[in-house]
Amino acid sequence: MSLVVVGRPRLKPADAAWITALRDRHGTELAAPGLGPHVTLVFPTDATDTTTATGHLAMVAGETPPLDLAFRCALAVPDPESGDSFVYLVPDEGFSSLVRLHDRLYSGPFAEALRLDLPYIPHVTLARIAEAKLARALADDLNGQEPEIHARLETVELFRLDGRDPARRLAEIALRG
Repeated sequence: MSLVVVGRPRLKPADAAWITALRDRHGTELAAPGLGPHVTLVFPTDATDTTTATGHLAMVAGETPPLDLAFRCALAVPDPESGDSFVYLVPDEGFSSLVRLHDRLYSGPFAEALRLDLPYIPHVTLARIAEAKLARALADDLNGQEPEIHARLETVELFRLDGRDPARRLAEIALRG
C-alpha cells in the first residue's frame, strides 16, 4: 500500500464533466480508482507512515495559500517505464505555484521518494494511450478546441492506494497560508 498526495481543483460542472468524459474514455482511472480529476503532488510512496505524512501535509498547507489555476494546454508525454503515452492538461496559470508546492511537500518525510530522473510537470491526466502518435493526435485535437478551464485548489488530500480498491482518503487539509 502506498500514500499519495493530490490536489483536486474545484472545477465548474461543465469542465469537470468534460475532463471526466475524456478520462473515462481513455482509461485513466485504472491506476488510482476513485481519485477523479486531480493534480498529483506526491507520487505513490511507502517512504513514511500516515501520521507523519499528515503532520507534514498540515505544516505545508498552513504555509500555502489557495491556488488559482487556468488550464489551456494539452500535452502528450511519453512514459519511459510503460512505453505508453499520457495526455496531460497543463496549467498556464498556477504552474509555478504547483511546482513550489510539490517541492515543499517533497521535503521532510517524503524527501527519499523524490525522483530526480523525471521532471515534475503539474497536470491533470486526460488519457493514457499505447501509441505515441495517437496521444499526440489527441493533444493536438484538444488544443485545437482552445480549452480554457479555470479552477481553484483549496485543499490537499492524502490517500492510501492499494492497486485494487478505490483510493481511500486519509486526510484533507485546507491551504491557508
